Amino acid sequence: MRVFIAGATGVLGKRLVAEFSEHGYSVVGLTRDVRGDEIVESRGGEPRRGDLFDEASIVDAARGADIIIHAATAIPTDSPTPEAWERNDRVRTDGARALVRAANEVGAEQLLQQSIVWVARQPDGSSYDEQSHTHPESWTQSALDAELIAQDGGEEYGFDVTVLRCGYFYAPDSYYTRADGAGIVDGERPIIDGTDDVALSYLHVDDAASAFRAATDHSLSGLYHVVDDTPVSDAEFVSTLARKLGSTRPDGVSTETASAAMGEITVDLFTHPMATTNDAFKAETDWEPQFPSCTEGLAQVVNEWETEGYLIDSPQVDID
Repeated sequence: MRVFIAGATGVLGKRLVAEFSEHGYSVVGLTRDVRGDEIVESRGGEPRRGDLFDEASIVDAARGADIIIHAATAIPTDSPTPEAWERNDRVRTDGARALVRAANEVGAEQLLQQSIVWVARQPDGSSYDEQSHTHPESWTQSALDAELIAQDGGEEYGFDVTVLRCGYFYAPDSYYTRADGAGIVDGERPIIDGTDDVALSYLHVDDAASAFRAATDHSLSGLYHVVDDTPVSDAEFVSTLARKLGSTRPDGVSTETASAAMGEITVDLFTHPMATTNDAFKAETDWEPQFPSCTEGLAQVVNEWETEGYLIDSPQVDID
């Protein structure tokens, strides 16, 4: 079967190209430039140029696809502006519309839509699942909008739609994971006071990629949460990363100080519980996370950093 991946050069997308290629799928990855072509080709895929904001180009690029995946985002990084968030919203929603049109016109059987578990985070901090009411915020509304666009498209045109709401991504090449590591080493990544008991659902990006492939292998349709097995707080996540790096636990700071340094959206994320479960997804597939908790996952992250020489000068760092 042929898979078309939008977002094929991103942290998740390049893993999707490799994951599907290694398991016998023919993979086409959407690219915009020569560097993108190289990324897709190096992972076993065929690059095709296109622009998510140009639906006709996406239809052309997706020709021959049996399965279409929307894994494209444009999450802002340093000091995000409203314009930067608006671009991410457009990538999610306009991209979903373009891929719905492509799925219809090329006769695809399945459209997989990446989303985020934040859209159903409960105001009272309780745990939640796929049946829980959604409570989007300004920065998550577009993810829910994209879900609905994909689902409505599937109903209108007759292809299966699989929405995978993923947990908080981390990986050796994730911008935010690398920023956390650098901040710990430089003494500039604090722990926010009061977050020790605020459980969040994380997901190593390698496990996200294998989940998309599992959903395809099992011809899954519907809505599923994809997270690891062990919700932890940001305080525990950062403390674990510090330990793997051979550093001490970062100091605590007030929410006001953290907001000034890290931004209000980041502080909101880390100070409000977001604990959900992968039970439904596991029940329908043979998927198991390779990294069931951040303890295992961050050991892999630091191993990769040691191999590439990022942050780590000595091979003596304890990464067990």
